[in-house]
Amino acid sequence: MCQLVNDCRAGRTKGILAGSISRASSVGGNISSHSLAFRWEVIAQGGEGPGVRSRHCFAHDREIATTVLVGGIIWQHGGTVHSDTWELQNGDWQWIDCSSTPVARHRGAMVYDALRGFCVLFGGQGSRGEMLGDTWLYSNRRWRRWRGGWFASGPRPRCGHSLAFDEDAGVTVLFGGIAEGDISVADTWLFDGRRWHSVSGASPPARRYAAFAYDPVLKGAVLHGGSEDDHGQRQFGDTWLFRAGTWSLLPNGFDTDCRDDHGMACHHAASKLVMLDGLGGHRGVLVRGPNAWQPATVTPLHPRHQCAPLVWDSALNGLVLHGGEARHGGPQMDATLVLRVE
Repeated sequence: MCQLVNDCRAGRTKGILAGSISRASSVGGNISSHSLAFRWEVIAQGGEGPGVRSRHCFAHDREIATTVLVGGIIWQHGGTVHSDTWELQNGDWQWIDCSSTPVARHRGAMVYDALRGFCVLFGGQGSRGEMLGDTWLYSNRRWRRWRGGWFASGPRPRCGHSLAFDEDAGVTVLFGGIAEGDISVADTWLFDGRRWHSVSGASPPARRYAAFAYDPVLKGAVLHGGSEDDHGQRQFGDTWLFRAGTWSLLPNGFDTDCRDDHGMACHHAASKLVMLDGLGGHRGVLVRGPNAWQPATVTPLHPRHQCAPLVWDSALNGLVLHGGEARHGGPQMDATLVLRVE
C-alpha cells in the first residue's frame, strides 16, 4: 500500500547517500498551468504500428524528427521479450531491418543525445531474466555497440533504471534501477558519448521505475517517484533535480501521491514538464508549475498507462506514447497516442 508522501520522506531520509540534502528553496517557471488544456489523439493502433507491448525503449531523434522504439515485452503466451526496431515519422510507423541489433530486452532505457546526434540505450532485462549492462548507439538506422576499451568502467548491469539527456551539460544521466539479486540501487552515472563517469556525493534514495526528464526551464534533469521494490510497499512521490552534477530535493509543493512506472517529458508547445499517472497516481495529467505540480485539463481522459515511456515528437507537435499496461502484467495496449495543446 502506498504510504503518505511525508511518511515516505521521513522513512527514507537515512537512505540518502554520502551526505545530506536540503530542499531547494525555489525553482523556475512562470507560465500558468491552469490555462493549459490538452487533448489525446490516437494516431495508430493494431497492425498500423509495433502493436501490443510495454516496457520498451523510446526516444525522439530531433535531427530527423523521428521517434524510435526498440524491444519491450508482450505478455501473451507467457511473455515474449523483443528486439525489433521501429521508427515513427510524421505519424506513420515503419519497421527497421537492422543488420545488427541489441539483444531482446525489456525495462531498458533510451534517450536522444542532442549534442552528438544519436540515441543512447543502456541495460534492461533479457529473455532469460538476466540483467544487461550494455550500451548501444543508434543513428541513420544503424545500431552500434559501445565498448569503451579494456579499462573503461560503466554502470553495472541493471533494469528499471532512469535515463535523461542533460541538454545544459551535454551528457546522458543514468540513475538507480534494479541490480542482480533484485536490489534497488542509487548510483548516478554520466555518459559523454565516449565514456561513462560515476558521480559521487549525495543522491535520492535507491529506487526503480522512476520518471526522469530534462526540464529546459530548470536547466537540469527532474526525477520523480519510483518504488523501492516490486510489491508497492515503499513507493515515492518526491521530486529531485540533477543540475550541474549535483542532486537537490525540490520543495514540498512538488510532492505528489506515490507513483511509479509513469511517463514524464517536456511538452515544448506548452513549455511545461508533463507527468502521467502510471502505477498508483491519481488519474490525469500533471504539469510542473513554479511552486508545485498542478493538474491540467485533459480530454478525453486516457486509459491508465504504465510501463509506457513518454517523449516529445517535434513532427507531431506533441508528446507521444505507445502501448503500455493497465496494471503490472495485465492487459496491454497497442495504440500510439499524441498529447497536444488544445
